[in-house]
Amino acid sequence: MSLDKLFHPRSIAVIGASRNREKVGNVIFRNISSSFRGKVYPVNNKAERIENVTSFRSVKDIQDDVDLAIISVPRELVPGVMEDVGEKGIGSAVVITSGFREVGEEGEKLELEISKIAEKYGVRFLGPNTMGIITPDFNGTFAFADVKKGEIALVVQSGGIGAYMLNWAQRTRTGISFLVSLGNQADVKEYEVIDYLSKDPETKAIFIYIEGVSDGQKFLDLMPEASVRKPLVFIKGGSTSQSAEAVKTHTGSLAGSYEVFKAAIRTIGAIFVEDLRDFLNLSRLVNSSEPIRDDILVITNSGGHGVLTSDAISRARLTQVRLPERLNQELKKVLPPQSLPKNPLDLSGDAGRDRYLNALKVVQDLDCTKLVIVQSLPFISCTEVAKVILGFKGKGIIAVTMGYDEDSASRILESASIPVFSFPEEAVNALAKLVRKPTPRKKMRVSQPVNSAMELVKGKTVLSDYEGLKLMETYGIRTPKWGVGETYEEVQRAADSIGYPVVMKISSDVPVHKTELKGVFMNVERDMVKDVFANLSKISKRVMVQEQLGGIEAYVGGIRDQVFGHTVVAGVGGIYVEALKSVTYGIAPVYEDEAFEMLKDSRLIDMIRARKRGYDEGSIIRTIVNVSRLIIDLNVNELDINPLIVNERGAFAVDVRVVLG
Repeated sequence: MSLDKLFHPRSIAVIGASRNREKVGNVIFRNISSSFRGKVYPVNNKAERIENVTSFRSVKDIQDDVDLAIISVPRELVPGVMEDVGEKGIGSAVVITSGFREVGEEGEKLELEISKIAEKYGVRFLGPNTMGIITPDFNGTFAFADVKKGEIALVVQSGGIGAYMLNWAQRTRTGISFLVSLGNQADVKEYEVIDYLSKDPETKAIFIYIEGVSDGQKFLDLMPEASVRKPLVFIKGGSTSQSAEAVKTHTGSLAGSYEVFKAAIRTIGAIFVEDLRDFLNLSRLVNSSEPIRDDILVITNSGGHGVLTSDAISRARLTQVRLPERLNQELKKVLPPQSLPKNPLDLSGDAGRDRYLNALKVVQDLDCTKLVIVQSLPFISCTEVAKVILGFKGKGIIAVTMGYDEDSASRILESASIPVFSFPEEAVNALAKLVRKPTPRKKMRVSQPVNSAMELVKGKTVLSDYEGLKLMETYGIRTPKWGVGETYEEVQRAADSIGYPVVMKISSDVPVHKTELKGVFMNVERDMVKDVFANLSKISKRVMVQEQLGGIEAYVGGIRDQVFGHTVVAGVGGIYVEALKSVTYGIAPVYEDEAFEMLKDSRLIDMIRARKRGYDEGSIIRTIVNVSRLIIDLNVNELDINPLIVNERGAFAVDVRVVLG
């Protein structure tokens, strides 16, 4: 059902409007009355007038049609009020009142009750437990009345964060198109709000603070298209794992909802930031109209700041543009004798207004981002340079003002929508996030299991290690030559068939960490088989023999996340995989280019390419892709390939653990 009446009502009733100016209902009524051009109706069953406006005892007493009801009454009255709203035919509501699911079982029952009433009448409602909503047409919150109109939309799952962001927007003169406080999301969900706002012509970008996704699959379905329309920037509250129990496989301990959430944000093509500082810094770039490139020219009056900025650019894997020769000659006329025409462009500590002006004139048409840094000194103030920069608006300028008058300089630049920062590192980090916005992807999860694989897993909750190896082979994932036996003779024949040296290990029916049980022997020659078998048979009735391989130890696994479903994990493997946690996540199915990005993110690519050994990186990419298909096809809860040995011959699954759904 459309959210039009929620965001663009023609008339609003404030139910619970109060005569007391310190009450939430009064503040909301005043905010709406001062900002909304349509009709506003106060509803209070004890007052005849609110703020000198005739009040109604019930919303049903209003003779005119009402599009939106904002409800701020004690929680035990909310179900009755929602019934009145439904009977009146009001199509949308905002439930400000708190004390529902967030406080326990009794509140949860009340929340379910109002949800059922709203569903009965077809009322779409935001909340409960929300600070309200701000649109270009009205301020329906109990926060500040004076909100500058602009092009940034804020969607928040915390009223406190919403209030802080409004405070920040006022302080930095940032214009807001919408602020939506989601509250408990008993009806209207975050993905619906983001999808709706992404279609709004007055909104340039959407910044989202979220603590949990209500429906992972719908989120993955809708958000890729939303991120094509508008930049989406996410910050998540709650970075601890929601998957704290099961540790049957490594993935049980590696699985973290926070990391999977980050993978989901990459999948939908949005930008993820770690903290509020990055969140707000990025808004400076998004809110500007400056063309931003990943090639950067640094212009500064401080050589030290130039060096630090170059370091930041390198860490962010961005590039510093090389100045063309034709510009070098022009710059030599501008620069003092001690400065060279190179990037960073050091104008020297005695640079004045004219040197900044003339240097910018020379480089203004260069196709790059110009990061202009000014440190206030006796020869120059930040304000002087800010006024110079105004003349180059639209030329890809990002400013950094540092010194005693940086605040006044910032106000000058912000008023012209030129992004300005207090530190060059913050500017570089924000720029890197913006220019590296991932490609949005829709994940089509169609289960097409291989028949032989279905037979292998039929009726089982876990696979034995050798069944896991068979499963790998079924899905095109290579394994070392291997064999199992319960007697010395069987194991000896398997070892002879494989060729020496071999690896001998315990073979288990349930997932175990074999190294921890001292159940793995390397470099076993023919004359050692009998003694090694005797040792291993004390731990396990079955022994596995494998071809011994050289190469790097990688890790590939799979989990079924409780929010986003099947997810692949890949990274550095071996016995320290849990301690190092040098892994990255990808929402299944994972495609080849995504798998390559996973190799880069986990630094596996550096290990594979080290010393130019010719290790087959394509084979591990194919393994990741195949694992992503396997875990969907067979509804796998947890899968572990550790180690996955990668060498010049390919990638080989050496030890496999599988827990089925």
